Amino acid sequence: MKREGINPVGSAFMAADGTSIFDKFGYSAAVRAGDFVYAAGQIGLNPDGSQPEQDDMQMVNAFDRLKIVLEAAGSSLDEAVELVSYHVHMQRHLQKFVEIKGRYLRAPFPAWTALEVAGLARPGLVIEIKAIAYSPRSNSH
Repeated sequence: MKREGINPVGSAFMAADGTSIFDKFGYSAAVRAGDFVYAAGQIGLNPDGSQPEQDDMQMVNAFDRLKIVLEAAGSSLDEAVELVSYHVHMQRHLQKFVEIKGRYLRAPFPAWTALEVAGLARPGLVIEIKAIAYSPRSNSH
């Protein structure tokens, strides 16, 4: 089975030095393998790369970035079959996360695993979300 790396372009995916975060850190935003798209974890940065202080804005941004990545791979959040969320201080914001997740996902809902972690890539980040989406190649761009 052939794998295809997918990296969306745009300021949201650029490092401070102007290079692609995918090139800088050596990974793909998503990988299409057969009829599945595996999206890497997305954090809650603003489109300009700044980091919001509010937990809920980080959650919205992480879902927006995940949506962009899946769409760049020819899929969508509607096709998600698995969602994994990584939370710093999960009990502080889990209810808010569930509310925001409901804005992006609808039935039939993907399988979901929520994990509490000590920290993420940058100090102050509270959320990272990754997904697997079923997206038959005949539906891809």
